[in-house]
Order: sequence, then C-alpha cells, then structure tokens
Amino acid sequence: MKTAIKTELSPSPPALQGLTEQEAVARRKQGLGNDVNIGSSRSYWDIARANLFTLFNNILFVIGVALISLGRVNDAVTSVGIGLVNACISTIQEIRAKRQLDQIALVARPEVTVVRDGQEKIIDPADLVKGDIIRVSSGDQVVVDGELLEGALEMDESLLTGEPDLIRKQIGDRLLSGSFCVTGSGYYEAQKVGAESFANQLTMTARDFQLVYTPLQRKVDFV
Repeated sequence: MKTAIKTELSPSPPALQGLTEQEAVARRKQGLGNDVNIGSSRSYWDIARANLFTLFNNILFVIGVALISLGRVNDAVTSVGIGLVNACISTIQEIRAKRQLDQIALVARPEVTVVRDGQEKIIDPADLVKGDIIRVSSGDQVVVDGELLEGALEMDESLLTGEPDLIRKQIGDRLLSGSFCVTGSGYYEAQKVGAESFANQLTMTARDFQLVYTPLQRKVDFV
C-alpha cells in the first residue's frame, strides 16, 4: 500500500470534520478500506482464440481441408468462410464490450482530497476508508460510492448507465464511483468502498465471463 501524502491544504467546513487518523487506521484494520484487486479483462488474443477455435469451427476447418484434398476448392472456401465470418462477428462484438469495460474501470489517480482531523489532506485512493469525507470538484472522478453532504454537482454517468445527459446532484443524493464531476464542487461521505463500490461491482460482474453456446453448438458438443 502506498504511504499517504500528508499534505494539508486548508481547513474543511466546520460541519465536516471527517475521521481522525486513528479512526481511519482502525477502520482499515476492520477491512473497511478501499483496497481491491480486480483482474484485468481478457486480452485480444484470448478473445480471438476463444471465438476462432471452437468445436464447431474446428469441424468446419477439417471439412474444408478434406474438400481441398478432393479438389473442391469452392466448397472448401464456403465451409471455412462460414466459420471465419462467425468468428469475426463474435470477436468484434466481444472486443467492443472489452473496451467499454476497460473504460468503466476507475482511472488511476495519483491522489484524492480527503478530510481528516478537520483538515483537507491529499492521500492515495487506496488509503480511503468507509466514512471518509472526500472533496470532489470539476474534472474529478468519483472513486468510491457515497452520499453528497455539501455542494451541488452535475455528474457524467454515461460510462456506468449509458445516460448521455448530465445528472444534477443535490445534498443527500448518491454519487456513483466511476462517474465524473463536470461542474460544481462539494463533499461526500464514502459509503461503499473497495469491492463494494458500484464501479468495481459492475466490473467484476462483467468480467465473470461465461461462453454461451447456441443450440446448434450444444448439439454438436453432445455428439
């Protein structure tokens, strides 16, 4: 874990004193920290290989080789072409999904501004704990889920929900990790950190990849 940067910026608003350093350490020991390790999504080669070398495609390729040996090149091209077209379509679709998924993953940020002991301090996002008070302003990405305590924001949640319009956030509204603050500034309380955050839950669910076979492929596998 990276060592927290102890740079103090300015006093926080009187009503937002935040946690003490001792409380933050205690919560981290209780497993309430923002530490999470999510494996990367599949590589482009893994995606292409999984879609190209299926049992169904392998059968078509073998048939194609047999047809070529018999001098029926046109039939071989048709046979192999079906497998290649199917593999290309599946690969393109999955690569698009991978790119979208990689965008959802939180952008690596060198630091966040948190309120500790009544002072704003710059720390590493991994040092955040549940209950921390975090400052967010224009251009910032929300790193953990939480409730807006002070301020008014306009958030871009398009990567998470597909909603193209900016979402206005008032005091008491929920901020989703992975969203971006476009305008405004404020403070929010970290409520879901680490693997519990919306962005990490979404990422882990999407990366729990399972290959779904068509009815024809299932029949071929059975045979």
